[in-house]
Amino acid sequence: MIFEKIFEKMTDIISLSKEDKEYIKTIVTFRKVDRKDFLLKQNEIEEYYYFVISGCLRTYIIDSKGVEKVIQFSPQGWWIADNESLIFHTRTKFNIEAVFDSEVFMLSRSNMINSVKRCPELRSYYAESVERSLVFLRNRLNEILNMTAKQRYLNFCEKFSNLVEAVPQKYIASYIGVTPEFFSTMKKKLRENGVKK
Repeated sequence: MIFEKIFEKMTDIISLSKEDKEYIKTIVTFRKVDRKDFLLKQNEIEEYYYFVISGCLRTYIIDSKGVEKVIQFSPQGWWIADNESLIFHTRTKFNIEAVFDSEVFMLSRSNMINSVKRCPELRSYYAESVERSLVFLRNRLNEILNMTAKQRYLNFCEKFSNLVEAVPQKYIASYIGVTPEFFSTMKKKLRENGVKK
């Protein structure tokens, strides 16, 4: 059943009664997202939190030169949203797009707030999800500021081993901050040195 994927993630952190699960089913909306379809576009106002049931999303910006810069990948089991836009109703700087055909649950902010009143245990789940997101983004910032392209790529391979072959290589190059040409050369050198990635 499609809801089991989100319940599995939730019950890793909190206990859910049968009634809680039935309630959660009423507050999330299921959506199929085709490859390259957007859940959010730059300058829109975010309305939902997205839970990735299957597939993968990418969050990216377009810089002043028109170049895409991938900030984050969100594979199965991850939540993604532009929290700033969602909380403060400001226009987003980001795009959220499906890397390949994906399925998501959408949760509005008002439903999230009301769900905590109905099921107080959900506060812990949402808080931990936000904490994990903050840790990821802090580590991502550390990668950008302190690691070489090679280190960023090897780190990506470790964190997202299931995406290395599935995601278009130009997106991985963008994520690690290099051109596709540089990325191809770097991967070739790694293979020549016995690093299988």
